[in-house]
Amino acid sequence: MRCFSRMKRAICVLIVLTILLSILPAAVNAAEDSRISPAFLSYLQAKFPNGKFWNHDPAQPNDPDGWTDKPCTHHGTGVCDYTKGSCGCNVFDGCIQCFGFAAKLAYDCTGTMLHTWNRVNTIDELKAGDVVRINNDQHSIFITSVKGDEIVFADCNIAKDCQIRWNTRVTRKWLQDRVTYVQTAPVSTSAPQTPVLTYKENYKFGEEVELSWIPLPNADEYQIRISLNGNFLRTETVTERYSFSFIPDQFGMFSFELTAKNRYGASEPAACSSLVDPHECQIKQFTDVKNFLDWSHAGIEYAVVNGLFKGTSDTTFSPDATMTRGMIATVLWRMESCAEPSIENPYSDVAADTWYTDAVRWAYENGIMDGVGNGRFDPDGVLTREQIVTVLYRFDKAADQSPADPALLSGFADAQEIADWSKDAVCWAVYNQVIQGSAVGQTQYLLPKNGATRAQVATILMRFLRENAAL
Repeated sequence: MRCFSRMKRAICVLIVLTILLSILPAAVNAAEDSRISPAFLSYLQAKFPNGKFWNHDPAQPNDPDGWTDKPCTHHGTGVCDYTKGSCGCNVFDGCIQCFGFAAKLAYDCTGTMLHTWNRVNTIDELKAGDVVRINNDQHSIFITSVKGDEIVFADCNIAKDCQIRWNTRVTRKWLQDRVTYVQTAPVSTSAPQTPVLTYKENYKFGEEVELSWIPLPNADEYQIRISLNGNFLRTETVTERYSFSFIPDQFGMFSFELTAKNRYGASEPAACSSLVDPHECQIKQFTDVKNFLDWSHAGIEYAVVNGLFKGTSDTTFSPDATMTRGMIATVLWRMESCAEPSIENPYSDVAADTWYTDAVRWAYENGIMDGVGNGRFDPDGVLTREQIVTVLYRFDKAADQSPADPALLSGFADAQEIADWSKDAVCWAVYNQVIQGSAVGQTQYLLPKNGATRAQVATILMRFLRENAAL
């Protein structure tokens, strides 16, 4: 009886296992997780921006590598004569709209035409780079990542307007329920080709040295070996980008060897050299300015050479002195070539003959700086970092073209301390790299309430003006 019970239990277990195995999804046999290499995916997303439209001006030739800001002219009418180019639809590999866009991404990743790929009817072995036809042969998507149950894809024309869309995330079951067929991308089993470097041969000290290259579809990372005057300095690894930059703290001939790598091996190194000229200091008269290796030197020199700041005496700059309201008004006024204000002085605490009087009048007239209330300007009052970027935000006529995205501040531990009235300006300043965080260990801080020193403001103005190419 006991043996029969054991046998009965064993049979029950086998039956349960058989049932479970029969209802498990095909994903059990799925291929390994895969993704388009991050650098190449960034390249594709920059080439075909999210939300733009994969088409061309009907008066211009077909441009499968381009996009426009508007839908094709046929959308909304149902008429699409792409063979004559009159509707504006881009064509690639004989295909338009979602299918043509997927074919173009497939070609950029593999160098082969989609119509030559094998076709299967299951997603069991789905991988990044595949093109999937879904919804009863009505739509095409390009797979950018497969990770466990999550699938990420790019597509266009989901709303019948050729609009480009990236990073749509779905489950494997969602795709399995909609799949018509899969066109499987050829798999690269070779080391990457040698990248082609873009670079400058000569830099002035203080300039940012930059290398760039078109990313390779089958490269997972790029290693950059840096030497100075023939002596090895360090190796950097880049995965998410297809550029590398740094500001040298030494002079001489910098040499670079860029090697692309994947699991199958490495490319031959692409080599180049850039000469960084010695620094010819133009503010030697200031005994209180640190040498050119200090973070503050370049900004102070830039501000003085371009007439934005003057020293506090013939031999001092006072880099650690806090910036006052009268000072910043004067600096911005000088940037506008000391434009003559047309209004009377509105402030009781601004005398008629000070070095900042006309600057304060100009700043008030142009809506760049307000008073502090009760008819006062408080010219000797200290400006905080958030106040300074707010003034620059008002001064920059193109500031509203930068996104005021609060997510830009998420990497700073003290973001909650930023005043509501200054958040748009601080977002603008971070986005345009006008201000950068101060690191304490591994934590970044913006220090919005801190008073800004003359050295800090000189550096902020240098970044601002270089970004806007004003000087």
